[in-house]
Amino acid sequence: MKEKHFRKWEKIRSDGRSSFIWRKGVLQWGITISIFWSILMQIIQPQKPIWIRPLVAIILFPIGGYIWGLFVWKSTEKKYQQHIETNLS
Repeated sequence: MKEKHFRKWEKIRSDGRSSFIWRKGVLQWGITISIFWSILMQIIQPQKPIWIRPLVAIILFPIGGYIWGLFVWKSTEKKYQQHIETNLS
């Protein structure tokens, strides 16, 4: 982890794990992708009734976003801890 990323991660982690997962995973990734995917799929493969895809997407993509956010948190935190250990030694 580079020093620049190390400092940025310190700021992010000060807000807490739950905040990171909900903001970055669920809201920024899950909701955004569900909207884009629903629109794109309606253009590529129109479906009636039109509300089914967005409903399914708004449920599934945020769940995926939560899992993605948790994975990113754990992997970045692991790199952060390794960085701390090597710099303290």
